[in-house]
Formats: sequence, structure tokens, C-alpha cells
Amino acid sequence: MKKNLLVPRCLLGSLLSLLPLACGESAAGDDPGVEGIATRAMGWLRGDLHLHTTYSDGDDPPAVLAAIGEFFEDALFLRVHPEYAGNGLDFLAMTDHRTVAGHADPGWRSERLILLNGMEWGGPSHANCIGVQMLVPHDPDGDGVTQDDVRRSVAETHSQGGIFSLNHPFHPDMEFSFDVRDHDAVEIWNSGFGLMSPTYTLADLAEREARTGPASVFFKKAAARQDIGGSYQALVFYEALLARGVHVALVGGSDRHTVLPPGFPATWARAQSADAAGVLDAIRARRTFVSRGPAAAQVLLEVQAGSETYEMGQEIPIAAGGEKVKVRVRVGRAVGARLRLIVGSAVSTDEQLEAAELEKQVLERSVDRADFATEWELQVRPGDWLYPQVWEPLIASDLPAETAAAVRELAVQVAKASPEDFVGLAQLLVNTIPNTDVLLNASLCSFDDWLPGKAHCLMADDNGLATYFLPDFVDRAFNVIIENGQVGDWCMGAVGSAVRFISR
Repeated sequence: MKKNLLVPRCLLGSLLSLLPLACGESAAGDDPGVEGIATRAMGWLRGDLHLHTTYSDGDDPPAVLAAIGEFFEDALFLRVHPEYAGNGLDFLAMTDHRTVAGHADPGWRSERLILLNGMEWGGPSHANCIGVQMLVPHDPDGDGVTQDDVRRSVAETHSQGGIFSLNHPFHPDMEFSFDVRDHDAVEIWNSGFGLMSPTYTLADLAEREARTGPASVFFKKAAARQDIGGSYQALVFYEALLARGVHVALVGGSDRHTVLPPGFPATWARAQSADAAGVLDAIRARRTFVSRGPAAAQVLLEVQAGSETYEMGQEIPIAAGGEKVKVRVRVGRAVGARLRLIVGSAVSTDEQLEAAELEKQVLERSVDRADFATEWELQVRPGDWLYPQVWEPLIASDLPAETAAAVRELAVQVAKASPEDFVGLAQLLVNTIPNTDVLLNASLCSFDDWLPGKAHCLMADDNGLATYFLPDFVDRAFNVIIENGQVGDWCMGAVGSAVRFISR
């Protein structure tokens, strides 16, 4: 999915040039230098599972990509962003389109980061095969991708010890409408939650089915939800899978090609070992959550059933007739946020899914401190499932009024940006940049260009277009949540993988 950000300089100078300088780049309520509630000591590693290099259509070679990933805990970066102390990235996955050639590049190495081999499978549908060493062909017969091709690709990925993760399932022309039930994960957050993620329309669905045949019941169920944006449709897709007993991990990925850094969003995996095998095993076990950045909101969930306690992503045995359980959720670094617990039930057939109510309950609490904890007691039955969402304020409480108004206008523009609207996206980005000469020549990046309230070029990138770290208030706008077709007051902060209840 190439995001071509090369645009004429005459396009510079619109919306974001109106943004005043803002104080305070860390999320409201954070303590600089603190890892938060999901720490490395607990096994929580954070990284990016969707990255491109010059081996396909990315702007940077593997060595530069690895260097950018390491830069978040560089002393120079921490001088300006102390909230990243202990909050840098832990892993990166190279997922170039239809190739594994980059794995052998001598620059694909790091003394600090866990580097995962992989590839992006497809099209027209896309998926990440992470942990593979050899190419997984998407259309071996050259007659167009079929349902059987997809199933063979999942099996081939698993035979190599990898995981198969469906990518940006509601991205027009790259939607994942095939019926697959033995995959490992769904990418519910690609780039910004609101950025380049317009609602997938029923007309899009009709056109897709005319080209590739009937869409899966999961895809149709989610596509029927309109005016919520494509990222939230991906969450409905996930809920439809859960309702039919397909229990996989939630993951995210920046889908980085150029300009924006890896780790936005960040996938968190609770690994039993700090290596590639540990990260992959954590995703298989669904011990994951996704946040809008490596130092942003965090969410942890546990369930007490009887005398046993279970963590996020697990399958929880309960009595066949149902029983009461205690659900505990912790939210970190998200003061002012809204915690939502989404609860749903199983259906017995695909036909029943068409009319099923997915969100049987939506329970909410207000987050009033940096380390927030709450508890619910719920009556659940086998087949029920639940997962947490953290909605952060679109506008942080410490922003000046003028900046707040400009951020809301930015969010409106973000919500309108389509995947094909490269010029519009470029305009949103380049007006945060103090020196546009640096944008077009990464080697010119200097600490002198790091101004409050503006995007910061990252000196780790000395190749091609520069890479920029965005101010927090801009990142919130990029992750805006669309409600009833409109920009509301919230951005997506974090989403955790579901637990599912099974009969004991």
C-alpha cells in the first residue's frame, strides 16, 4: 500500500500552518520516564508489525528502518521527549510486498531491537506472513486469488512457523473479504485510526463481490455498519469472528513506507522470552493490545472465574450453564479517557450471524487518573466474549483554545482523507514541518529544526524523504473516532484482544 508523499511545494501552507505552538507533548497525566502499567518486566514488548523497505515500495533500506526504530531511546530524542525513557520500541517486522529478499540484507540487524522476518501477502487482499523465511505465494496458478489459494497460504505460513494476520480488511481495493477462519490475527488499526480510513460503503461491497465473488459473512456483517469509519468496521469484523467462535489476536501496524515513523500504532505482546519466538508465541496466544503509540495509553484486562485468574486473550472455562465472573481492567496514561468494555455472545450458524446483535453490552467508566483500575461482575455463558477499548479525548485538556479549535478542524480533514487522496494527506503532514527542505532531503535533518508544536525530523533517517515524529495533538487528530458519520470528541487510545468463555 504505497503512500506517496512527494508533492509540489505549491501545496504547502494550508491547514496545519494555522496551528499555534503548543506546550506539553506528553499525554495528559503521564509521568515522564515511567513505563506505565504494561512493563518489560511483566513481559510486555511493543513494536510494529507492518513495515516496508526499498525491497518493495518503501523509501528506506532495512538499515535505516532499524535505526529509526532504535532512535526513540536515543539520548538526543529523550532530551525533548523524556516521556519515551523506557518506552522505546522492542520489535520491528519487515513485511515487504510479495518478497522475503530483504531478510538477507546485511543492514537488517540491531543490537537492541527484535527484528522479525516477514512479507505482505496478496493482492487484491493483503495479509502479513510474519516469521516466515520463504515466499508464500498468493496466486500460484496465476488465475487470480481464490478461496483455496488463501487457505493454502495460511497453511504454508503455519508450516514455516509463522503467523498469518489479515491486513487493513476494509481498505478499498485491498479489502479482505475471503472466508478464512484459521488465521492468527486481524490488523484492526492501520496507520491512524481515522487516517485514510473512510467508511467502506455498500457500493464498495457490491463492486468487490462482482469482481471476486461472495464476501464472507463476517465481512458483510461489518460492511453493513455505516458511518463509523473503516477502522471501526474492522473491529465489527473482529466481533463477528468472535461470535462464530473464531478467536484471534488484535494487532496494529503503521504500514510505514515513508515520512511517518514506525510504532504508530504500536502492538504490545506479552512475551515469555524477549526474542522473535516469544513475540510470535504471544500473538498466537492473543496476549496483545494496540495503542496509538509506544508511550501512549495502555490497557490490561484480567478475569477471575472461580478460583482462577485469566489474562487478556485467553479462553476461559466456565460452567455449561453459565456463571458469574469478575472482570478487572487497568488503564494507564489516559487521564480523561472513556473506558469501554464490549461484551457479545455466540451464534450457532453463519445465517444467525446476519441478524445477531454483536455488542450485547457496552459498559463504560471514566478514567480519572494515570493508573486507573475498575471492576465489573458479569453473568456470562459459554460462547460469550469481551474486550476493552480506551477512547481518549480528541483534544488534550492542556491545549490552548486556539490550538484546540485547529485540532478539531484537522480531525475533520483527516476523516475526509481517502487512501487515494495522497495530495490531501501530504498537505496535512507537510504543514507541521518547520523546514520543508528537510522533508525532501533527510540528510539535512538537524536538532535546530526541533520546534515546540511542530513535527521533529529524526536524524536516524539520512535517506530520501525525512521521517517525522508528530506532536501529540496531531497524532490524536490522526486517530479520531467517527460516530454517525461525524467527528466526535474522542480518538482511539488503545484496544485489547478479547477473552472468550468456553464450556468447562
